[in-house]
Amino acid sequence: MKKVLVSAVFAATALTAIPATAATLFYIPGQNYAEKVHNDQQADGTSVTLLSKPSDYSVQYTADDTIHLNGNGFAQQDGPFSYLTIDPLGVDFTKIGLTVYADKDAKYNVTFDVLVNFAGGGSQILNAILPSNGKIDIWAENLEILDSIKIYNLMGSTSKDGYATSFDFEGVKHTSFDVAGGAVVPEPGTWAMMIIGFGAAGVMIRSSRRKYAAA
Repeated sequence: MKKVLVSAVFAATALTAIPATAATLFYIPGQNYAEKVHNDQQADGTSVTLLSKPSDYSVQYTADDTIHLNGNGFAQQDGPFSYLTIDPLGVDFTKIGLTVYADKDAKYNVTFDVLVNFAGGGSQILNAILPSNGKIDIWAENLEILDSIKIYNLMGSTSKDGYATSFDFEGVKHTSFDVAGGAVVPEPGTWAMMIIGFGAAGVMIRSSRRKYAAA
């Protein structure tokens, strides 16, 4: 799958400024990771804890204003809020993706910052341009492991020639992540092929034993 770097200048600055801890921000339209954060009728609040599927990891969302949980399932968390922290509790991760919605009046030159916190300490700030579809992905690099992220400092303008202005985020949706060291769960078709393979191997072993006993 094609990976497009958000900004070569921004990424290069971040990676050279903090060589010991590194993460990179990508645009990967349509990509979802193994654990998908779901809303399951939790109450609204400035701090809400949702569950990921399929493994039921608790994921805490914290903002400076009320987070409105829109619908159930793999749904969205609405603001407005000026910052939002996403923290899978008790589990670390290597990749995370989400779709970010900006205030509708921030029409041009929309940028924001992402604070990436690493497991074991250390952090990094990524300066990002918000794509038209709002989809961003953050990957740990250099064998790093991620602990949480925070999106904040949304800037934009109401006209092409307007001055940069601070705006709120309207919300996020479709948060998903890959657990650090997590095992890959086979698809149902793969499980079926494995079971057939194990069965065939068992038949062959039993057949060889019968032939050996007859001899």
